[in-house]
Amino acid sequence: MSSSPDLDDLDAGALLSPLAGEPKGPSRIDVARAMAEGRRRRRTRWWTSGVAVVALTATSAAGGTLAFSAVGRPTPAPPRPIASPAPSITVAAPPAGPRDCTVTRLPTDGIRKAVVTGGDSSGQWQIGQTYPPGRGQSLVVWKDGELVDEIKINGSNPSLQDINSRGDVVAVVDERPYAYSAGRTTRLAGGAGSTAAINDAGVVVGALGSGSGNRPVRWSSVTARPQSLPTPAGSGPGVAVDVDEAGNVLGAIDIEGRQSTGYLWLADGTARQMPMPEMDGRRADMFWPAAIRNGWVVGQGAVGTPDPTALAFFRYQIATNRYERLPTASGDPTRVAANGWVLGQAELPVITNAAGATTVLPKYPKAKGRQDYIVASYSDDGLVAAGYAVGSDIQNQPLLWRCR
Repeated sequence: MSSSPDLDDLDAGALLSPLAGEPKGPSRIDVARAMAEGRRRRRTRWWTSGVAVVALTATSAAGGTLAFSAVGRPTPAPPRPIASPAPSITVAAPPAGPRDCTVTRLPTDGIRKAVVTGGDSSGQWQIGQTYPPGRGQSLVVWKDGELVDEIKINGSNPSLQDINSRGDVVAVVDERPYAYSAGRTTRLAGGAGSTAAINDAGVVVGALGSGSGNRPVRWSSVTARPQSLPTPAGSGPGVAVDVDEAGNVLGAIDIEGRQSTGYLWLADGTARQMPMPEMDGRRADMFWPAAIRNGWVVGQGAVGTPDPTALAFFRYQIATNRYERLPTASGDPTRVAANGWVLGQAELPVITNAAGATTVLPKYPKAKGRQDYIVASYSDDGLVAAGYAVGSDIQNQPLLWRCR
C-alpha cells in the first residue's frame, strides 16, 4: 500500500462568519462547484479524477438555469432486474415504504431563486444557497423547515458541502477545506483541497491536492491533522466522498485503468476496492459510488471502457459484500438511508424501499413550466428528502419532502 507524503498544517482562518443578530424573515463556489466537489449530495457527485460522473453547471445568479452535464456517460440502457433477496433492514421503518408524501418550498426571505446542497441524517437540517437580486449569493441554513442562519463568505467560490445532526457544516472556500459551527469557522489543516462530508461524530472526509494530484483524506475532527487514506500501489488520484456513522469511508480512485471506481476504507482499519457488479450477464467494468449510510452504498455500474456503453443502478451492502440491481424506475441513486432505502433522481425524485418497490415524490405544484429535480439530502428513516427544482421559468425552488 502506498500513502501520500506528510501534509502541511495551516493556521485556521476566518473567512466565514455568521450575520449578527437574527436573519431577516423566517427563522448544497458557485452552484456548479458545490455540486462538483461535495455531497452534498449531495448532492450529485463529481469524481475529481478520471471520468466525470454527473456534474451540475450553472450560469450566473442573475439568470439562466442549472442543468445536468453527463460528461463521458451515455444514457443508461434499461437494466434487467436481477432476482435477489431483499436486503436486511437494521433501522425500523414502515415496511411498505413511504406514503402520503408532501412537498413544501423552504423559506428564502422573499428571494425567488435558491438551491439546497445538502442535509443531515435526521432530516432537520438543510444547507444551500439563495440568490438575492444584485447581491450575488448567500449561503444559508434551514432547520425544521425554517431559515435559521446565513453565513457570510469573504473568499472566492464558496460552498457549503455537508451538515450533521448537530448543525456542524463543512465547506470549501478559495479551494481550501473549512468547517463552521456555532458561529465559528475553522480552516482544516492540510492545504489546498476540499471537504465532502461530516458525520455526527465530527469526522470529516474529502481530498487534498487538485486535479490529477487529488488524494483521499480523513480528519478525525475539524481541528485534527488530516490522515491520508491508503491506496493501492500504482493507483491514480482519488477522493473520499462520504462517511457513515460507524466511520466507514466511501471514495473513488483510479485503479488499473478503471476511472474513479469505488473504494472503501472501513472503520476496522481495513481497506478494499469495491467489487464489480454483474450487468446483464457480464461483470461491470466500473462502479461509481454516490453515498454511504449504515453500511449501505449506492451508485452506478458501467460497462465499456474507457467510454461506458451501458449503465445500471445498484445498492450494495458491506456486511454481505452483495449488490442488488435497482429497477430503472428508481432513478440515478444519489443518497441512501440507514434502513437501506434509496433516494434517486428521475423525472421526479424517487424512493426505493428495501423490497425494491418505488415511490415517486410529488412535484412542486406552484412552479411554472417544465421542472427538473435535484435531490441533495435524505433522512435515516427514509421519510424526509430535500433538494430543489430547476425550472424553465429561470427560478430554482428549494424543496422539502416529508412522508409517513
